[in-house]
Amino acid sequence: MKLIAIDIDGTLIDSNHQLHQQNIDALQKKAAEGVKIVLCSGRPMIGMLPFVEQLGLIAENEYTISYNGALVQHNADQKTLIEHTLSYADFQKITQLGQQLKLKMHILDRDYMYTPNRQISEYTVFDAYATQMPLQYCPLAEMPKTSYSKIMFVDQAELLERAIPQIPAELYNDYTMLHSMPFFFEFLNKEASKGRAVRDLAEMLNIQQHEIMAIGDNENDLDMLTYAGVGVAMANASDNAKKAANVITKSNDQQGVAYAVETWA
Repeated sequence: MKLIAIDIDGTLIDSNHQLHQQNIDALQKKAAEGVKIVLCSGRPMIGMLPFVEQLGLIAENEYTISYNGALVQHNADQKTLIEHTLSYADFQKITQLGQQLKLKMHILDRDYMYTPNRQISEYTVFDAYATQMPLQYCPLAEMPKTSYSKIMFVDQAELLERAIPQIPAELYNDYTMLHSMPFFFEFLNKEASKGRAVRDLAEMLNIQQHEIMAIGDNENDLDMLTYAGVGVAMANASDNAKKAANVITKSNDQQGVAYAVETWA
């Protein structure tokens, strides 16, 4: 393998959100052999940097895929290599839908997580804490007219389950949509996904599809697992992720990333 793309939550780190030394050692060994180790997450870059640093991936020619494929960045200076973001018009359309469906939301650009909900959702607080993104309350009418990395409906799982079938079918042609966790439903630029980002980065690096391994556990990993020459699902992965993968490794609490890299890469 010449490139290994690895999800973070539920994959690289354990249930206590810790990166185990066994995973660090296995990945650093591969990096020393010249394999590109690319963390690939729904998190923003700021929420990925602690793991990038633990793995020693701060060299000039190291890369990270953030926001589920909306951004590909150089690790050393965080310069953007590939960018697929949402416009203010997209923001208006998606947040209007959220209001119609009576769902809580938050919106992310490169620097902040914004919530229009005066009573801030516990899931927004969780996401801000987990990803280390600064959180701001901001009414929709006052939202900065900028580009957005992603927009998320965040609410109780049963409320999302009832609301998702009400999303107009044509929107699926306009956006990448991911039910990334039971309480998160994400909207991204149509060109943004982990699989597309891995493909585009690999093409820039002249790496062939069969030379790529991808490791993940959830719905936002599906096209990455399908695209890679070797798609690896965690033992704790969703049923869909396991179906998309070629092989299944140990769980994230059993250092399944290290096992996968040592066994199939």
